Amino acid sequence: MFKQIKDLAGGEMYLITSLLLFMVFFVLVGVYLLKLNKNHISLMSNLPIEDNQTQGDEKA
Repeated sequence: MFKQIKDLAGGEMYLITSLLLFMVFFVLVGVYLLKLNKNHISLMSNLPIEDNQTQGDEKA
């Protein structure tokens, strides 16, 4: 795979740069998600359900 990247004529820097940018972004998002507070995730995942329940209670 690396031999194919080296054999490209003139465009290898763009290829390598875009690959590195993608990998850095992917790793940063992964670290952010792992460090995110679990209580916050639980609260956000229950918001649509709780919102529908409160609207149903108000109508009744």
